[in-house]
Amino acid sequence: MKKFGICLLALTLAVLLAAPAMAASVTPYASMRLGTYWTNHDFNDFTGARGTSEDDDGGLMIDIAGISRFGAKGQVGDIYGQVELGLHGGENTVETTDPSNGVYTRLLYGKWDFGGGTLTVGQDYTPVTYVSSQQGIGVFDDVNAQSYDLQNAFIGTGTLWDSRRPQIRLNLDNGFYFAAIQTQDGTPAGVVGGGDIDVMLPKIVTGFDFKTEGFYLGPGVAFNTYNYDDGVFDDSITSWFLFMHGKVDLGAVALKFTGHYGENLGDYGISGRNNAYGADASRAVVTGDDVENAACFGGWLQAAFALDPGTLTLGWGYSSSENEDVGDDADALMGVFVNYKIPITDIFSVTPEFDYWDGMDDESGNEDPDHWALGATWQIDF
Repeated sequence: MKKFGICLLALTLAVLLAAPAMAASVTPYASMRLGTYWTNHDFNDFTGARGTSEDDDGGLMIDIAGISRFGAKGQVGDIYGQVELGLHGGENTVETTDPSNGVYTRLLYGKWDFGGGTLTVGQDYTPVTYVSSQQGIGVFDDVNAQSYDLQNAFIGTGTLWDSRRPQIRLNLDNGFYFAAIQTQDGTPAGVVGGGDIDVMLPKIVTGFDFKTEGFYLGPGVAFNTYNYDDGVFDDSITSWFLFMHGKVDLGAVALKFTGHYGENLGDYGISGRNNAYGADASRAVVTGDDVENAACFGGWLQAAFALDPGTLTLGWGYSSSENEDVGDDADALMGVFVNYKIPITDIFSVTPEFDYWDGMDDESGNEDPDHWALGATWQIDF
């Protein structure tokens, strides 16, 4: 599969480069990201499967980030296009049960500039995704056979990570946008499965991006719904949330933040929102012919300081999910990081970082695992 994906991309590039009359410009690119981190996990009250018999377990990981990539950008008149493949490296066999390599599709879209805005068609990032500068591994990484996810960007602790999805998106020059995105569906929590799923509407995201010199503010709203019928329950599973992205450049410090509030973020498909250690309080729960919705909120804040020769960044993130049919308490997570990005050359950088993830209490009041990671992320773009 890996060889097929690389050959397909190489063939695409060859065709584009061989047709200068069609393509005004085609630029191939690649990026390698490597993590070298010491990690530690304190499992606290958690007694489930955790890949070790130790209560406090850690070790060294050296891993190619799964977001390393190879792609190309091109433009023909008013049409801009991009194709990008992700490249998985070999995982640490001691820390994970999935040491395989692999290739996957990250981006594949075209964008038409029609004068008053742009129309994007294909697989691209969704408007709700807004990431921090956190570079190290994630809060659930290498636990329960999960692989390391470098440059996690606070996924699970404040970041609304909706990944890259097929969509049709309209961005107007006045800042307003509207997107119809591939719907997230699946068997609801609380049922065994085997029911019928019907999708009638796409995910819908709409909002407004206000930008001026040194200031950005982007409020928006997102909606997802599908119908599930198992003979007893026959109703819609609906997710929605309000979000706000922002950035302020104060000269000596640049502040960046995001926040959100809504229902059933796990059913919407926000990656990392569910808790890998127990019951998922971020999803709607079906009991008989009734459904109990989950209340979800969170966000993150970071401050970046230019300190020659690099940039020092401090960040804090938090998320909370609560469903009364799962437990009496909210399932919360909190994370902090500090890193210093050092440019070695124009295309080569290293970012030493310390991360700490506080599992806090789960829906039953038990203390979830805590984690820390200390090391560096290495990145070469070419």
